[in-house]
Amino acid sequence: MKKILLFRPLICMGGTEKMMWNLLNQLSSYDIYIGYTDEGSDQELIKKFSKKATVLSLNEPIDLDFDVAIACTWRYHQYQQFTKLNYHKLFLWVHNLTKMDQSVLNFPEEYQKIDTIISVSQTLTQKLIKLFPNVKDKILTIYNLLDQETILEKAKIPISLELSHDLNLVTVARVCWTKGFRRMLKLAKELKKANISFKWFVVGGNYNKEEENEIKEAFQEFQNEFVWFGFSDNPHSIVAQCDYSVLLSDEETWGLALTEAMILHIPCICTDFDAACEQIVDGENGIILKRDAISYQDRIPDIMNHKEKYKMALSNFTYSNEKILKEWEELIHE
Repeated sequence: MKKILLFRPLICMGGTEKMMWNLLNQLSSYDIYIGYTDEGSDQELIKKFSKKATVLSLNEPIDLDFDVAIACTWRYHQYQQFTKLNYHKLFLWVHNLTKMDQSVLNFPEEYQKIDTIISVSQTLTQKLIKLFPNVKDKILTIYNLLDQETILEKAKIPISLELSHDLNLVTVARVCWTKGFRRMLKLAKELKKANISFKWFVVGGNYNKEEENEIKEAFQEFQNEFVWFGFSDNPHSIVAQCDYSVLLSDEETWGLALTEAMILHIPCICTDFDAACEQIVDGENGIILKRDAISYQDRIPDIMNHKEKYKMALSNFTYSNEKILKEWEELIHE
């Protein structure tokens, strides 16, 4: 049985950890290990991973030979851990373009050791090629695996919400400024100005409590409209009851929360980050707002009048893992 190691320095609740969880659930015929180095990692999440894989602290010597090591980070200084490991293939799994100046792809002596760079969207692939042309032959696009059946089942679990008769929005994201909370504040003010009654549920937290508290303070005038749920393993019960899933981020390489909402046939409102057009067609199955717009006032009628139209457009939406899983299998067995 092939041994596969997924390495994530800090294991905490986030999109990358969700994708790691989905991947190890699909690769059931392999001996899977999860490696981490930051002792501040979420212990509850580590317990969850331990049900499906062997979790290792890479701060201790590891006497194992791995067939494949998958790095779920690209920061150069974190790659020093790999010098202590024995593996036959090394994959770099890229989910975002943050901290580019710290990327291992800036260092030839390190990126030459990488066999394949896995990008989660076509948009991200093109950006990587432009930024790091020397590694373009190593880059492969593989979309994220999603457990559609589990999402649909979890959405059926009852949760009581105080809903508005006019408009119900939900944002599933880390509570940090880069996820678009300034734009959310702008949109909320314009909804209020238009005398629209609304509820906006926020599912997510932030390990940086100072930033989270700063954001919540900025929303003080909306104490009756915004409901803050914090981290949750099941946002789907909330999403399923809303009119739109909203993600107004500065940038996304793939809007995971959007795809999960679309599986539930809930339309989305997002910003025009580059990968948005791979998921949503503005005015057909959802709404794409400009990141640099001074006002969203002109889109309020669209948001209010076309809720059912967009929901109907998603009525046949399904997400299949079959092709994605085959691509992973081929890569592992190359």
